[in-house]
Amino acid sequence: MKVAIYLRVSTQEQVDNYSIEAQRERLEAFCKAKGWTVYDVYVDAGFTGSNTDRPGLQRLLMELDKVDVVAVYKLDRLSRSQRDTLTLIEDHFLKNKVDFVSLTEALDTSTPFGKAMIGILAVFAQLERETIAERMRLGHIKRAEEGLRGMGGDYDPAGYKRQDGRLVLVPEEAQHIQEAFNLYEQYLSITKVQKRLKELNYPVWRFRRYRDILSNKLYCGYVQFADKHYKGQHESIITEEQFDRVQILLSRHKGRNAFKAKEALLTGLAVCGECGESYVSYHCRAKGKHYRYYTCRARRFPSEYPEKCHNKNWRSEAIEKFIQDALYTIADEKETSEREFVAIDYGTQLKKIDQKLERLVDLYADGSIEKSVLDKQVTKLNNEKRDIAEQQAAQTERAARSVNRKQLQDYAIVLESAAFPDRQAIVQKLIRRLAIHKDRLEIEWNF
Repeated sequence: MKVAIYLRVSTQEQVDNYSIEAQRERLEAFCKAKGWTVYDVYVDAGFTGSNTDRPGLQRLLMELDKVDVVAVYKLDRLSRSQRDTLTLIEDHFLKNKVDFVSLTEALDTSTPFGKAMIGILAVFAQLERETIAERMRLGHIKRAEEGLRGMGGDYDPAGYKRQDGRLVLVPEEAQHIQEAFNLYEQYLSITKVQKRLKELNYPVWRFRRYRDILSNKLYCGYVQFADKHYKGQHESIITEEQFDRVQILLSRHKGRNAFKAKEALLTGLAVCGECGESYVSYHCRAKGKHYRYYTCRARRFPSEYPEKCHNKNWRSEAIEKFIQDALYTIADEKETSEREFVAIDYGTQLKKIDQKLERLVDLYADGSIEKSVLDKQVTKLNNEKRDIAEQQAAQTERAARSVNRKQLQDYAIVLESAAFPDRQAIVQKLIRRLAIHKDRLEIEWNF
């Protein structure tokens, strides 16, 4: 029986102590007592059990065809979600004829009782997690009702620092924020506020940060939790009256900003090939029509940077047409490369090595070869087996990332005619990075 050992801890504190090694030692001892062979150990150190997005677990799922049993120290090491636990066991392990064993709970899915107990214990694992979450929520609510801000995260809000669980004013930043509120009432534009603050020798922050500050009731003396506001114990920077005035002014730009965000097809993908900053979208309206452009952030918001970038603006339609043409070109090139690529049957090669190992054991059992010869040949074959397994994993990964000619053509057609959400999904799937230069575009693909 070949066993895959899975280990997980969820916090940095657990990563630093003995938890992983303790789990490993006990599971390896358990397998030895059973006469089982440990195929590999899969570790997720510092990953939560509330979802399955863990590299070690994903690697294990890809290699289920190589093992007979998956063993964990405790059921909640696999997952704290009832749904995920049952999905992993029933749709992945058992479906691939792989049994599941939990050492602490003495569970074994090879028996009907073990299968029933897995479901029952998974319910309690999720109940424990939800109970902890509810207690934490009640604690946050109680803290907010007492006028204290939540202390989660490793950062302090602008204008304050955390001290003994309370917010204390940082005079320089508080003055900066007060000036930002005053200037916004005067100019009605965050960009103009940034420009004026730069002239006044303030360290200018990014547009989004000012937008968040101007709409945050923290600065007029309130704390927030779960969309509710409570009167805070901290010292306010502005008055409630000024905060209310600024909200009215900000609301006038809400519709335009929402449209801008909706149409940002290349958000997070486009970067300036000249200065390295991100490219951002903006819109202008002429003769009743909207026109979309992409521009370097250091050109769009020069107040935030030491020097203004002079890279050109690009019409979004031109960029999308370039991406679409590139997909058609790659699709034509793939027609030849797909014919040339032949998948190698690594599975058969691995089986042949296993057969050689079995024959060696038989020869040794018959006294036909010495122990030293056996050890030497076994080591050699195991090394060959490891190399083939690595090649097989690389081929599988390549196949998972590959996109065939028909898919590329379909994607190009969708980019031309589909609704914005569909076009954005395709761009995010296919493109890792788009570098925008003055006279050319460079695409770094995900496949």
